[in-house]
Amino acid sequence: MDVLRTGTGLMRRGRLVAGLAVGTALVWLLARRISELEPLAVWQALAAVQPGQWVLAGLAVGVSFAAVGGQELTLHRHLRTGLAPGAVMRAGLAAGAVSQTMGFGPVTGALIRWRLLPGLTLWQATRVSVAMTVGFLSALAVMVGMVAVAQGQIAGMAVLAAAAVVMALSAWQPRWLPRRAAWPNVFTLIRFLGWAVIDLVALAAALWLLFPPGTTPPFGALFGAVLLALGAGLLSGAPAGVGAFEITLMALLPFAPEAPLMAAIVAWRGVFYALPALLGAAFAALGPVTGVPDAPGLDLRHAPAEVGLARQGDLHLMPTQTRGGWLAGRCGHTLVAVGDPFGTPLSFALPTLRHASRDQGRTPALYKAGGRLALLARRKGWAVIHISDEAWLDPRQFDLATPARAGLRRKLRKAASAGITVTCGAHPGDGLCTIAAHWAAEHGGERGFSMGRYCPDYLTTQRLYVARQNGRAVAFASFHQTAREWSLDLMRHGPDLPDGTMQSLIATALADARARGVPRLSLAAVPVTATAGGGLARAALWLTGDDGAGLAQFKQGFAPRWRPLYLCAPHRAGLVLAAFEIGRAILRPGPLPAPPTVDPPLHDDHDQYEFATVPASWQRMG
Repeated sequence: MDVLRTGTGLMRRGRLVAGLAVGTALVWLLARRISELEPLAVWQALAAVQPGQWVLAGLAVGVSFAAVGGQELTLHRHLRTGLAPGAVMRAGLAAGAVSQTMGFGPVTGALIRWRLLPGLTLWQATRVSVAMTVGFLSALAVMVGMVAVAQGQIAGMAVLAAAAVVMALSAWQPRWLPRRAAWPNVFTLIRFLGWAVIDLVALAAALWLLFPPGTTPPFGALFGAVLLALGAGLLSGAPAGVGAFEITLMALLPFAPEAPLMAAIVAWRGVFYALPALLGAAFAALGPVTGVPDAPGLDLRHAPAEVGLARQGDLHLMPTQTRGGWLAGRCGHTLVAVGDPFGTPLSFALPTLRHASRDQGRTPALYKAGGRLALLARRKGWAVIHISDEAWLDPRQFDLATPARAGLRRKLRKAASAGITVTCGAHPGDGLCTIAAHWAAEHGGERGFSMGRYCPDYLTTQRLYVARQNGRAVAFASFHQTAREWSLDLMRHGPDLPDGTMQSLIATALADARARGVPRLSLAAVPVTATAGGGLARAALWLTGDDGAGLAQFKQGFAPRWRPLYLCAPHRAGLVLAAFEIGRAILRPGPLPAPPTVDPPLHDDHDQYEFATVPASWQRMG
């Protein structure tokens, strides 16, 4: 290991020495080239630049640095630093102004960002600085490729083809992609590229505006030459690209008189490098700016039981301005709010989601939204489709002796005749991992995103019911729980399951919830039928991989109440995108933080081994 570290250190020092050597050689070449010019001619050309040109060039530099701030903000939103936009842009402008003049951009920029943004760690500041450098170089390469193609050079096609591949990877984000979670989506790439184009055009315009009158070259020719000269300057590693920029520009503009060209470069360096560097250094010397907005605390007293899904990592709790919150998840290009917000008026819901999605470089969507929220979204012009129905019961009023539940009573009797008993909690060695693995193999794997996945630690936070036959666990079901609501999450069973076993699990939970005075027990949602919502609904159902007919029949046996749920997005294109990305996240979830391989013992708490079973009176009902 020490040998590897030593080798890495030698490589870094070697690159530094090589960069300094190249920079020194280029400066020497530039000095020789300048020595051939008459200083008086350069000075006269510089003095010929009109005041209006200086003003316009200054405005172009302002536009360029504003675009740098836009690039900075785009990266912060992608990296989810959570810092205030104004503070981010100010720190980015200072870092860019100083680092582009001093050289060693990623290091200099990271230190300045770290100083000016107290909410940013040194590692985060370094990530932003490196991302800015890589992003700018990539955008520069794309622009060079476009200019080359416009001039009929085939080499530019290779650059544009590579850019298209990167864009396709960002759109699809396949599983084999390195650090897939950190890969920018297409919205982020397009936004960053757009700001970079504005930056480069304004940068070149500032130089173009500073040529002495009567010596200004065509902007198209100058623009391509400036792009290549900037790339050469960045690759040289010299401060401000001195030497490489000038030599490259002179080589690419042989038709331009050298004295006016050098005068324009000197003026441009003063306007674009020296002045911003002084202002950036002064700003950095003033000290940190406020970078972290105050975030209200979350009040979970009115949260639905389903917020327990946030424990698995696919979803998180998104706070609102009223100490309320929302269960939300990030897909590739969509920020999805799941269910309805809690502890906050619905009138705040859509603005909160729009603001959060903009801050994260995504488009907003509502998934499994209730009727009132969907109606509000429709009134705001959003596209809305009915995608699923939630089955729920009031355990306090649940009566098994009703005609609608005759089939359920028969199922419970069959389970009892097969020797099925249900207990609350699991014992070490119950083999729940084996049961879950069998279910996953039979159903094409675990589902994710808005659906829980088996994990022993996750189950310890839930209400767990295990069905046994002759003392051996054969199935289990788990519920998210709050004082106001229980919500069905996992249902898993092994092979050769006796008829009525899964019904016994739910019936036991209902009896337990009734004894505890729980007013609402949700049996979770099932998809609508393929004909209910037209083409978009059928597409959404295809993506979920199941029409839900069997599950709907199972839940209908309890004669529940049904609540329609909706998928909403600002427009139809967003609706299709959200349906695709949510379906993909459900069917192909990422790995859990620590996927289990064996059955570890569950925590022993007061409720863990509490006995619960279907009341005998329910089993005898005919």
